[in-house]
Amino acid sequence: MFHILESGEWLVPTLGGLPFVEKPPIFFWTAALFAKLFGGILPLHDAARLAAGFYVALTLGFTYLASGSNKDRRIAAPLLLAGCLGYLQHAHQLITDNSLMAGVAMGIYGLKSNRGLWLGTGAGLAFLSKGLVGPGLLGVTAIALAILPAWRHTWRSWPWAAAAFLPWALVWPWLLYRHSPALFHEWFVVNNFGRFSGSAGLGGVLDHFHYLKALPWFAAPAWVLAAFTLWRSRRALTPDLQFGLVAFIVMLAVLSAASSARTLYGLPFLIPLSILAAYSAEALPAWVDRAVAALFALLGAALWIAFFAGPWAEPRPGPAAVVAAIGVTLLFAWSLRWQPALPVRWLAGVTLAWGLAMTLYLPAIDEQKTYRGVAMELRAARQGCITARNLTEPQRGMFHYFAGIKEPSRDDCPLLLLHTDSAKAPAPGEGWKLVWQGTRPEDRKEYFWLFSR
Repeated sequence: MFHILESGEWLVPTLGGLPFVEKPPIFFWTAALFAKLFGGILPLHDAARLAAGFYVALTLGFTYLASGSNKDRRIAAPLLLAGCLGYLQHAHQLITDNSLMAGVAMGIYGLKSNRGLWLGTGAGLAFLSKGLVGPGLLGVTAIALAILPAWRHTWRSWPWAAAAFLPWALVWPWLLYRHSPALFHEWFVVNNFGRFSGSAGLGGVLDHFHYLKALPWFAAPAWVLAAFTLWRSRRALTPDLQFGLVAFIVMLAVLSAASSARTLYGLPFLIPLSILAAYSAEALPAWVDRAVAALFALLGAALWIAFFAGPWAEPRPGPAAVVAAIGVTLLFAWSLRWQPALPVRWLAGVTLAWGLAMTLYLPAIDEQKTYRGVAMELRAARQGCITARNLTEPQRGMFHYFAGIKEPSRDDCPLLLLHTDSAKAPAPGEGWKLVWQGTRPEDRKEYFWLFSR
């Protein structure tokens, strides 16, 4: 996003001076547009993060629509999705998975309602977010559904879906190929097929049971309610339940078949799982609702007590953050009277915990996690151009944003920046002298070294 604003180059995603075609650019475009619109009011990085909120709103909205005509289920499904522990953190991040989720939710709605234009548009949005994975999940789901008698009619919407999908699938890839066949190959072949087969070596773990292992916490509480729904309907699954079950199984199976697994990649199957869970949103005993409310009330109280009693929480938040924390706490108390009880109380509870952490404790967390201090020190020590090596993707982006350092620079630069995972100084070779070293506070995994020729 910062490269787009800085250079005016919208075609090739670029990170820290290097092409970054692991993912298509629609999320970066959206973030750049929000930064342009609101960058004068908010810090640029906060204005850009509004893109995540925009796509989360689309995701929850189309999950609402895909949940059927029953009012209670329509309300419960997006509440349960928003409360899933696996979605909670990532929904706040500036990552392409948020636009992928919006596309998958849109496509699920198109499949459920037999509206091919929505199916194709959702597949297109997912395609320009993370490549073939989104359209692949929706396409295999559509084929699996068409086998079932209750959903056999859905094949009639496929031509409309294909027509809606084609502009998304052709325009940017064609422009990228015309600009650089090598970059097109890196994106389309290496980062799509190579990631699935494992031949690209792009990270993740080779564990086909990774998502099943993560499901108990990642999909909580939706998986519990979804399992209860299926148990209650075990004698005869309605067409709507067949839809949710098939979509979940297909997505879980496709993702599990890949040779590169990361918990983050499992976000799409939370959508059909939450739709299934909505059928049992009010079916559990009332004591479960009260237990959930009591659990989060105790957690919230503990966070408040630790804030007042713990001098370790430095730096302290400003008055606005404390007022916001009070507001989140009052909202939690007010929500206890809302319905449907369990989805509301769970979501209010995780909102309370996350809200207190991101207000009362955010300055202390940011002090430990941010690259700003390291980048400012590096910027002060900088004299002339820098050649950077071994920087990770987040480091490339942060050093570019905070210190204007791009990788790579010219080979004849008088300064060399290295990243290591050891506190032992590296040896870049003869003729180099260490002039600066730094790391983030309390970080024991990332060390930075600046050498002068």
